[in-house]
Amino acid sequence: MEMLGGRTIEDIRRDFPIFRNRPNLAYLDTAATSHMPSVVLEAMVDFEVNYRANVHRGLYPEAELATNAYESARAEVAAFIAAEPAEVSFTSGSTASLQMLAAMLGPRLKPGDNILVSSMEHHSALLPFKQIAVERGAMVTTVQHDADYRLDLTTFQLMLNNRTKIVVITAVSNVLGTVNPIADIVQEAHKHGAIVIVDAAQYIPHLALSVKEWGADAVVSSAHKMYGPLGVGVLYIEKSLGLTLTPSNLGGGMMLEVTSSITTFAEAPHKFESGTPNIPGVIGLAAATRYLSSLGWSNIIAREEAMTRLLIVGLLSLGDIAIIGPLTMDNRIGVISFTVPGLHPHDLATILGEQGVAIRVGHHCAMPLVSSIVPGGVARASLGLYTTEEDISRLIQGIKFARQTLS
Repeated sequence: MEMLGGRTIEDIRRDFPIFRNRPNLAYLDTAATSHMPSVVLEAMVDFEVNYRANVHRGLYPEAELATNAYESARAEVAAFIAAEPAEVSFTSGSTASLQMLAAMLGPRLKPGDNILVSSMEHHSALLPFKQIAVERGAMVTTVQHDADYRLDLTTFQLMLNNRTKIVVITAVSNVLGTVNPIADIVQEAHKHGAIVIVDAAQYIPHLALSVKEWGADAVVSSAHKMYGPLGVGVLYIEKSLGLTLTPSNLGGGMMLEVTSSITTFAEAPHKFESGTPNIPGVIGLAAATRYLSSLGWSNIIAREEAMTRLLIVGLLSLGDIAIIGPLTMDNRIGVISFTVPGLHPHDLATILGEQGVAIRVGHHCAMPLVSSIVPGGVARASLGLYTTEEDISRLIQGIKFARQTLS
């Protein structure tokens, strides 16, 4: 049966070396790190083997090839998120991008100003802005989720005011799987003049992203969540905002002129890219966007919705499993957190791991959220392009086995 871009799920799995080498691996931890298809690895190796050189520096053929490949990758990534190339900079990941944004926007804050965040934020989004608020005498306030694990949009609107200078919001919770209404959030925040920063790390592998439709001022994501390499991040900064920001990371490659008395920054996006970038990683990221696009978003979404439903039904069939997140497919993706009564999450993950089933347990770098629901942490199964019905069945059977083993 054709599932993705005219290809079966078996075809898709053969694209990923990990499943060729470990065919019995049921990998249900894509929300932490996805695996990479061969085309991504091949693009990176091609750079390393055939034209490894630094970018924007040399005039010899290999250096020009490297620069052209790097800037072509920028154009491809920009098109993938419906941005302009000048609005897309590359960092080491979402964490670095968020830290840069906090450092660049911090000087705009005055005592009594407010940064509004959701209860769903990852530590990478929450902590830099908590720190900058302390330094500037500002406040951080939190919009809570409702009983259905969705953002309370009415409360969000009520909490906005003219002292709200920055809104930090995740597009998809890495714990709940909830998809937040970003366009609506941006529209409301902009009525009060707030800058909106969106963490799209969990959104971009699963749903088509248009930063222009969102209207956000800045959007961050990481390559390793979307079938690309580790150590590469995408930092989108809307053009007019980028013109007003002073770079927080200084070094080579982002200056036009430096004298004893003058420092002149290059234009965006280069002024946000100090030092030598992760060139093979960026080239690999572009290959990952091509791979995703080749499968077709409608195909990806339909397949992952079917797998998510199957997982939810399977977990609920066990009787007393508590799913921490929405139980319907409305505005949710295949990130499913759950608890098993009588089983510590770490014990469960260990037993499942011994059976070749990979999940993640703990607070998932979202301790305020998880601790408010289940202090001891939760188990999390997260799906990807390569998830099969057998993977889900093995998880369900593994939970049954763990309960029998430890009862």
